Amino acid sequence: MNKLTTFPLVACIVAISATSARAQDSVATLNTVVISASKSPIDRARLTQSATVLTGDDLRARGITQLSEALRSVPGLSLAQNGSFGSVTSLFLRGGESRYTKVLIDGVAVNQSGGYFDFSHLTTDNIERIEIVRGPASVLYGADAMTGVIQIFTRRGSGPLTLDASARGGTYGTREADLALSGSARSLTYSLGGAQHHTDGLFDFNNDYNNGTLSGSIGFAPKRSTTGRVSARYTNAEFHYPTDFTGAPVDTNSYRVQHRLTVGADVGTAIAKIAHVQLLAGANEVSDLTEDIAFPFASTTQRHSADKSRGYRRSVEGRVKFVSEESANLNLGGELVWEGEKSNSASGAVGAPTTTTSRFDAGRSTRSVYAELLGSPQRLVAYTAAVRLDDNSEYGSHTTYRLGASVPVASDIRVRGSLSTAFNAPAFNQVRATLFTRASPNLSPERTRSWEAGIEQQLDNHYGQVSIVYFHQRFQDLIQYVSGGPPTYLGSYANLTEAKSDGYEAEVELTPPGKISATASVTQATPRVTRVSPSYTGDLKPGDALLRRPTHSGSAILRFAPKGGSASITTTYVGERPDLDFNQFPSPTVTLPAYRLVDLAGAVDVWHSAGRSTLSLTARVDNVLDKEYETVLHFPAPGRTLLIGARLSGSL
Repeated sequence: MNKLTTFPLVACIVAISATSARAQDSVATLNTVVISASKSPIDRARLTQSATVLTGDDLRARGITQLSEALRSVPGLSLAQNGSFGSVTSLFLRGGESRYTKVLIDGVAVNQSGGYFDFSHLTTDNIERIEIVRGPASVLYGADAMTGVIQIFTRRGSGPLTLDASARGGTYGTREADLALSGSARSLTYSLGGAQHHTDGLFDFNNDYNNGTLSGSIGFAPKRSTTGRVSARYTNAEFHYPTDFTGAPVDTNSYRVQHRLTVGADVGTAIAKIAHVQLLAGANEVSDLTEDIAFPFASTTQRHSADKSRGYRRSVEGRVKFVSEESANLNLGGELVWEGEKSNSASGAVGAPTTTTSRFDAGRSTRSVYAELLGSPQRLVAYTAAVRLDDNSEYGSHTTYRLGASVPVASDIRVRGSLSTAFNAPAFNQVRATLFTRASPNLSPERTRSWEAGIEQQLDNHYGQVSIVYFHQRFQDLIQYVSGGPPTYLGSYANLTEAKSDGYEAEVELTPPGKISATASVTQATPRVTRVSPSYTGDLKPGDALLRRPTHSGSAILRFAPKGGSASITTTYVGERPDLDFNQFPSPTVTLPAYRLVDLAGAVDVWHSAGRSTLSLTARVDNVLDKEYETVLHFPAPGRTLLIGARLSGSL
């Protein structure tokens, strides 16, 4: 497909501005304050890197309950899901690896060692907003933030006690319900939410998915100069899957269970007028269980197998912010991180005791110091300069930096650019010996150096914005698996390849006064292998495209806010991308075809209680045109999905 094909998505949205009137309050405005792009909150218009903010109110109005679904319309992001609801879901940002995006919940990192995160179980229940910062961010968050950061914020609550409850059901036996309470009292703010999601799945057997989520946040401000917040999120998910590694539905009893608890705390106080001291702490605990009963290859004895793992990440960070009269902030801080992982596998004949076949236990710690200078003299030119040193007990020390500026060239036009470096830490199972691999203690972190440059123009009366950004990324020391030889045939890992990903992101945002608002974006990226080591024995060669990442993609969202209701239309386009066909050996590279999706959502108010509470009927239709497509080869994605329900919201 020609790379200009997706530009009509933007053009059709621009045309809407001639008839638009006032935007919904739930749509993020151009002066949104972004927290995840620096150590101090900063106006979005003065960022030196690309960022997108999704609000919880907008996602609820569009009927979106899964984080992965919310992210599909973000420029530069692509997702690959192994078929049905609850299956493994990987995210690729700006063409980087799926382990290159840092994911945080209320400031607490939730990635596995090595950076990977499975997006299948994270929902949008009780969230206030999602921030996506594109570009390297190790200077802020250490390892894993090679191509960007995604941070989820729990709803904080304000004003009188407010109830938000909904229930809906529909295609694939889907049943969902959620309940949230939020508000404030004197110096206290609070929110508490719970949700349950169930679906029977795409297949006729062994494909149920259940997800239960509890979340809450408490904020306090005993004095004007002192604030604090504690938040927590717990998820219990169970996914039954009948498919093997080729996508064939052959298993009647395999399933996975995950429990995740994330807790964060943040306390800050001002010292005089020029300094602010902040202490942050967080913990993420996750346990996984995979069980199956099957006939192993070439065996007539049915065997039971169970794989258990438990991982944790805990952190403490101290920060001092100095504020000058020249609109400059200097952030100085340090962080301690502890992470670990335990796992064991056991198997045995059905009806007989199981035998442990492997054990794994690993841990490491990281000490970090950083400095960040932010400024915006006379609120015109904005600049950032930052440096960070991470010293890890296992892979040594690593230094990263960022330089950036945003400069006005006219009253409504700004140009911006940044130069950044980042690194990704090796995973535990790459460095340590396992049942199937030898230890690789000399692995180096994967590295990137990236720069981007863009231009932004605000539309008349600040009713919107048009922007285009070019990004240039180089990835070095990529870690690859090396097959083993006799007599043990144990494999290992080594830094064997290099890659690049260059491209552009074009965005349009329209928030005029009235009942219509719109956003649209187009992304073009070329993730390619650039070099392989002489000792590399795999199939990749210079010039090969990286798997499951499209060269072209785009999206457009049109929102209506008539009196007594809301409606939205979302279209997404994902271009061709390569994948491996595991039905053959050796597995050849094939091309997955491009696809376009259309989703509809709406709500109609049917009852009001003295202006305090509102009952609405809701509806959402995903994949309206019932397109057949795959994001992973041989794993079909859901077809047309209709969900109908009701929502009750308002103060009590």
